[in-house]
Amino acid sequence: MKLKLKLQHTIITAMAFTVLLASCGKKSADEIFEEQKSGVVLVLNKFYYKVEMPGGQQLFFNGIDTNGNILGFTTNEQEAKAKAQMLNGTGFFVGEDGKFVTNRHVAVTDLDSRKLKTQLASIVRASLMQYAMAARQIQAKYNMLEAQKAQYMEYDFFGNVVAGDETQLRQIIQEQRRLQQTYDEMAAAVRQLQSASLSNIKVSTVSNIGISYDGEKVNSPADFLVKNPCNVLKVSEKENADLALLQLKSKKTPKGAFVFKFAGEGNKEYFNGKASEEKIKIDQQLYMIGYNAGLMLANTEKGISVQMTSGRVTQTPDGERVTYSIPTVQGSSGSPVIDDKGNVVAVNFAKLVGSDNFNFGIPLERIKEFLK
Repeated sequence: MKLKLKLQHTIITAMAFTVLLASCGKKSADEIFEEQKSGVVLVLNKFYYKVEMPGGQQLFFNGIDTNGNILGFTTNEQEAKAKAQMLNGTGFFVGEDGKFVTNRHVAVTDLDSRKLKTQLASIVRASLMQYAMAARQIQAKYNMLEAQKAQYMEYDFFGNVVAGDETQLRQIIQEQRRLQQTYDEMAAAVRQLQSASLSNIKVSTVSNIGISYDGEKVNSPADFLVKNPCNVLKVSEKENADLALLQLKSKKTPKGAFVFKFAGEGNKEYFNGKASEEKIKIDQQLYMIGYNAGLMLANTEKGISVQMTSGRVTQTPDGERVTYSIPTVQGSSGSPVIDDKGNVVAVNFAKLVGSDNFNFGIPLERIKEFLK
């Protein structure tokens, strides 16, 4: 009889424990992944840089190499587009209207200001060389047209023009005038460049951004940029908050895609309102859903495949960043970092080179400021 009562007590205790876990809202890693993977997207940013000179001239380039040299410098925007660089990152939906969060460095690929300042003088020199080359070409074409005039003129014994093909001559003169006007405009642009202050030269990023979803097949950038184009709504201007809010141009989150909520108090549009779930502790279990290594790992025969990785909080949170042991590589930037209730508690943004135990996420404090 005692054995039977003891068995009943054990069963009741186990059931109570199960109910307690359920009431805490905890979920297994598999449950979280299956529920939420549809809301995590692979981001593609195809970009180049535009230089606006004080006189209104526009120049373009594709980046700066490790030695500080400008790559793909050109006066032709179509050429810059053709050679545009591409990068991948991760994003996750935070609204039914197509809004999603990622890192600022995924959405806006700003150049290092110190490197850029060093290179502005090189941009001016390169631009002057371009103008000089174009000026020589214009001069050569003008002289060639001048020589052609003789073919359409008749002269008397003393060298005076007595007749000619007026139609052909008129066309040559019109072309020469056009070339002269272009030459004069270039000469004015050169004078402006030579006297320009580097502080008046503006450099901006021209980005074309699109996304793809778990399970979709992608064969080219068009599968991102044409099928699911996006706009950048907002980027954080704070150095310690590498965040951006983007939106599908359709302004509609795909049917069935999971929409994430951040843990704790904050903008009701994005936060779950539960202050008790806001704080995270050292050694707490965390998960991340993202596209580690971008297309390199994500692209499979069945379509792109999102991955889930796990780890633990490795340092006491300091309000500036969350440190955890979740393995990350390039491509996972912007991934949601999730607690065992399925709420977002950080946004992944960086790793300590050479270590998988010190990877960094943007904490809720910075996210609240950004999404207020």
